[in-house]
Amino acid sequence: MAWNELRTRCVRRVDHLLGAVTLPEPWNVDEFLDRLEEHRGREIDLCAVSWSVGDSTGAWQRNEDHDVIAYPDNTSTLHQDYIILHEIGHLISEHRGRCVLSVQEAQHRAPDLAPAAFAHLLHRVDAAVEEHEAETVATLLLARITRQPRKRRRRGRARASPDEGTAATLSRLTAAFDRL
Repeated sequence: MAWNELRTRCVRRVDHLLGAVTLPEPWNVDEFLDRLEEHRGREIDLCAVSWSVGDSTGAWQRNEDHDVIAYPDNTSTLHQDYIILHEIGHLISEHRGRCVLSVQEAQHRAPDLAPAAFAHLLHRVDAAVEEHEAETVATLLLARITRQPRKRRRRGRARASPDEGTAATLSRLTAAFDRL
């Protein structure tokens, strides 16, 4: 894929998004997510997790009736916002990905994790393109945001605690990455 074509596609996506969902002034990620939820008719739950240096910093999970964005609680507010915007990049780009690890490879990397889930989460055929696309969307959004006054994140927005299944998955992933 030509990177200039990818950037043009991302600019169109961001323009389309911001045509429907205005950026709050001053910037506030929670208010933006409220507006995005209203526009999409789907909830977006934020799940703060503790990450270590070297770990992946964020994740987006599409569920049947809502989306979950995991982001690190142990980094700066600006970095948290950027990570959330990156995951929104995946969301508005409707990334899906395809698994490329075999069950045996996944089991070898993380014996305590369900191999099919591990393979799907870690490796996708078009991962490099999808990651570049999400980074570009986040960067374009951040460029527009930084032209405005900034307001610290409201701590009043309810942060979702992961449900039992998500908590178990996060625990297994954390354990798996700690061993790599």
